Amino acid sequence: MTRTAQTSTCLSQRRRPLVIVSAALAVLACSQPLAPGDLLLGTWSSADATLNAERSGATLTIPCIAVRFAALRLDDSLAFQATGVVTRAGGLVTVRVGDAFPLTGRVLGSRIVIPYPWVVPTSGQDTLAPGDRGIHVCNA
Repeated sequence: MTRTAQTSTCLSQRRRPLVIVSAALAVLACSQPLAPGDLLLGTWSSADATLNAERSGATLTIPCIAVRFAALRLDDSLAFQATGVVTRAGGLVTVRVGDAFPLTGRVLGSRIVIPYPWVVPTSGQDTLAPGDRGIHVCNA
């Protein structure tokens, strides 16, 4: 190995811990706990639903239905309530495009819990984890 290549390798090895520490600090700085009054911002999902919350509003996508909400603000118990408008309805669902759609939920750590017993056949609520798990199939 030439002296230049060896020096370059040594420098990159010295920088590696600095990069890892910097990345860890950035993650910690961006993962501040939510507080009452905060807007819910981010994407959470499960096998049955995706909630994408932005400053401009939120979208809930569940099999056969998509709903648009105003921005979701957390109350004193880190819960939220909103009534949105159905923007997509297909298959054998009881809602139509333009219908009002109520949503309640609460933050539990890094997860969001939303109850909707008529959609999820098991427990009557769904726990959404951070991230997007992809497309929800409408089996209509």
